[in-house]
Amino acid sequence: MIAHVHYASQPLRGTVDPPSSKNFTTRYTLASCLAAGRSVVRYPAVQDDAVALVRCCRDMGAEVVALDARGREIEFSVENNGSIDRLEIFGFGTQPKLRTPGRPLNPGNAGAVFRMLLAVSALLPEVEWVTDFAESLGKRPHIDLLRALEQLGVEVEYRGEDGRLPIRLRGGIERIKAAIERRRPEFRLGADDPFPVFVSGEVSSQYTSALLFLAPLLDVDLEINVTGKLKSLPLIETTRTVLSMAGVGVESADSRKFHFVRKGQRYAPRTWEANGDWPGASAILAAAVAVPGSDIRVRRLFEDDQGEKECVAFYQRMGCEARYEVEPQVGQTLVLRSPADKPVVGAAVNGDLCTDAVLAMMGAAITANGRSRFVDIDVLQFKECDRVREPIAELRKVYATALPSADPAQPPIEPEKALWWEQPDDPDTIHITGAPQGFEEGIDVDGRGDHRVIMLLSIVALRCRQGLRIHGAEHVSKSFPGWFDTLRALGARVDEEGPRGH
Repeated sequence: MIAHVHYASQPLRGTVDPPSSKNFTTRYTLASCLAAGRSVVRYPAVQDDAVALVRCCRDMGAEVVALDARGREIEFSVENNGSIDRLEIFGFGTQPKLRTPGRPLNPGNAGAVFRMLLAVSALLPEVEWVTDFAESLGKRPHIDLLRALEQLGVEVEYRGEDGRLPIRLRGGIERIKAAIERRRPEFRLGADDPFPVFVSGEVSSQYTSALLFLAPLLDVDLEINVTGKLKSLPLIETTRTVLSMAGVGVESADSRKFHFVRKGQRYAPRTWEANGDWPGASAILAAAVAVPGSDIRVRRLFEDDQGEKECVAFYQRMGCEARYEVEPQVGQTLVLRSPADKPVVGAAVNGDLCTDAVLAMMGAAITANGRSRFVDIDVLQFKECDRVREPIAELRKVYATALPSADPAQPPIEPEKALWWEQPDDPDTIHITGAPQGFEEGIDVDGRGDHRVIMLLSIVALRCRQGLRIHGAEHVSKSFPGWFDTLRALGARVDEEGPRGH
């Protein structure tokens, strides 16, 4: 699909609902599948990642039914986004209903979903994982998690040196228990001592989250030791919160580099309610930041464990007004206003605290007066695409069409000097010098098969006099199927060519 996002000649205005939190929805759903009994997930995120999770959990024995507001069963699909009120889940618990699938499991392009399920699937005697997205998830590394599973006695087969899909596991609870007992003398452990497993935190916190979900299902006290620098700490907090709500206790060091999970715990069935999604909301808010004089309201945003809420402080540093209000029968709503009489200004942020909001904030930064800095962002290289080099390559195409500055004393800046990263071989900081005067040419850009890149380019398009034509825009459904409809609801003009599905 090609999305032609046009120039916003008027401020964006209106009240919108963001999608429900992807990270909470997937964790709530997984915890429900790991419980024995009936759980309900209300207001689930309905996007590609959640659909992939439900498909795989069904293949492993969980019963998952999607219901509309009147209690009628409905297909859990992106096409039904907006019609699904809740998921009713009868989990497979530890073993009774957990079954070996009769076919390879396919998580689509859902990296976090795959990694958490990969760890859980170590309880099966044998399982194979594949993906239809060879150029995205198929290129992402999983070796650190695979090595951790090997420490538990799981046999693994994978492609490449960095543990890429397809992946085959040979595990099972008996194999794991026997391997742990064999290895106890290696660590000089007694029969009642917790067993240590080590996992790197350098590439992704998802590996640690995956082991935390697996740990209660093992009949052994487990210590999870995170080596190296732990990335995306807020997502570990999200996992710990969900486990606690599901009745699983995790004792963690303040640094979150050590976790102790006691044996004998079980996931408890319960009813969950998903909050609004801060990563998606960060893009809605960035669109308002980019268009002077915008005044929007975003519902169901709470100061929860989602690190991407840091975007609000970033937009305030840029010069926007933001405050929370409580609406009757709706709950907490965030109100954001961008200045109408002057451009927003550049700001700095630690990107590791709000990983999935960085690209949205970059979209706001390219419209600002001055330089913005995004530090500690090296983990962005290992997402659906390389979220440092690839989006900056697209932004440089746009920046080459920057209109003359209102200040005649300010010479044009070359795109390579306006948007760059350091270090060249392993990016950890992104620098963006904004062009508040906007851009001219209506050019074609590539969404790079990445939902966050598509939202970034849509934000920038609002400041392009002839808009932007974004190719591969259907991939926005991975996290925000209603993204373009949301822009329209706020007053933007978006034309679509070709089918939305992919």
